[in-house]
Amino acid sequence: MYYFIELSLIPDESVPSGFVLGKVMDVLHLCFVNVQKDLGHNPVGLSFPQYRYDPEAKGETNGSLGSQIRLYAQDEAHLESLCLKQQLRRFEDYVHVRAIREDAAKLGFACFKRVQCRSSIERLVRRRMTRQGESPEQAKQRVQTFKEQQSDLPFAHLHSQSSEQAFRLFIAKQTVPESTGKWQFSSYGLSGTVGVPST
Repeated sequence: MYYFIELSLIPDESVPSGFVLGKVMDVLHLCFVNVQKDLGHNPVGLSFPQYRYDPEAKGETNGSLGSQIRLYAQDEAHLESLCLKQQLRRFEDYVHVRAIREDAAKLGFACFKRVQCRSSIERLVRRRMTRQGESPEQAKQRVQTFKEQQSDLPFAHLHSQSSEQAFRLFIAKQTVPESTGKWQFSSYGLSGTVGVPST
């Protein structure tokens, strides 16, 4: 049995839906981090029912996460513990939170996974300085042949709580069979192996 909460972005001409989606994803990330602290893992996964991606299309029309997010869990209590109505109260004019529902139908399954690009020389330099203990000059020399990677996958704009840096969370969808292993997800509610119901 699967339980889910559906979040729907309410159209508003004055506020872009992508901006609201990023803010909602920031809140969900914090909720999942707290769940991980309590349980040692995150048992709530995200699904994007309106996800679309066409690698052949060009520009911004090739993909979108859509205006709906579903949070899936195998235990209703895990969804209740998120207290989403309270967590999203600042966005009540922009996000509709539906009550928890059961999803007993035989559905297709998909995993929604994060795809990270090596997209910034400055970020690589900072990382080498921190992890390798290199000076700025040494780190720059090591990454001088680096070529930036680009992605045209659908994404959400997020803000790192630790570094205060804005970044794009690129998400890929892959059809998979129903998962029989551990029902665990990242602190973003994503997984490269665990499939959630996908309608």
